[in-house]
Amino acid sequence: MRALRPALWATGIVVAFAFLLTRVLRRPITVWLDVPMVQGGWALLVAAALVATIGLGGASLWHAAVLTRLVRVRRIDLLIALLGGGMLLLAIAIVVAAGSDAALARTLLLLALPLWVGGCAAAALALAILIHLRRGRSVPAAGTVLILGAGLRGREVGPLLRTRVERGAELWRRSLAARPDARIVVAGGQGPDEVRTEASAMAEHLIRRLGVAAGAIDLEEASTTTRENLELSRPFLAAPARAPLAVVTSEYHAYRTAWLLVRTGIDGTVVGARTRRSYLPGAVVREALAVAAEHRWWCIGAAAVLWVLAAWAVVQQP
Repeated sequence: MRALRPALWATGIVVAFAFLLTRVLRRPITVWLDVPMVQGGWALLVAAALVATIGLGGASLWHAAVLTRLVRVRRIDLLIALLGGGMLLLAIAIVVAAGSDAALARTLLLLALPLWVGGCAAAALALAILIHLRRGRSVPAAGTVLILGAGLRGREVGPLLRTRVERGAELWRRSLAARPDARIVVAGGQGPDEVRTEASAMAEHLIRRLGVAAGAIDLEEASTTTRENLELSRPFLAAPARAPLAVVTSEYHAYRTAWLLVRTGIDGTVVGARTRRSYLPGAVVREALAVAAEHRWWCIGAAAVLWVLAAWAVVQQP
């Protein structure tokens, strides 16, 4: 229930904001889309489109603008950039169409209904991440600090991963007074574009740069996803003497990691390492796409139902 609470609060806030925006937009929308005042559903649709375009589209466009500053550009980064550009072009097309053919603007709005709902869900996820961070529990002295992997820069940890490793080392040192036997587990395999495992680079950084004793570090070097980071690290976490567990990841990733801890049945506290602010918008979009991928069949089914409803509404237009 603790992991669900931020999502419920965030969804409520987004829904309330959309309905408030609907009241503001209702009168101008009757003129813009040439619909009767009593058809308030059009104002709600436009409100959802605005939330989705400004939130999901704006964050994706921001990510496109900072692509050159990333350690490495993956296909998902290009997909996010294309998503932002596509949503911008769609918004322009709807606005232009409304000036000459209101029926065409209404059709475009309706057929993009799954995109608007998905964008509002992404906005809710972003709020849930913020709420989770603000309501984060205090971290007890940890018996084990598990640091989740991220991309490397050559043979070294990249900027994002370095902040995780440094935060993990800080928690480990703070725990030593109460838990002299505290250990660090670094989790991360070798990606297709990496020259070594993320875990080996993290361990090297801990030893050479942060002064952590090699004997206090365990390596999990087979995982390629967050879920695998957690599941394949179980052997290092199983003994009662290794509790309590603190899982260190990036701020934007902390909420999804907390959900995965619940789903994998691992008891632990998630700690977010500070993330560069220019990277956050795109990172949240990546989180939204990752959540959608984990529940792909539910998302595909919901999108199909929404699109059928939208197509039916298009046919019913005068």
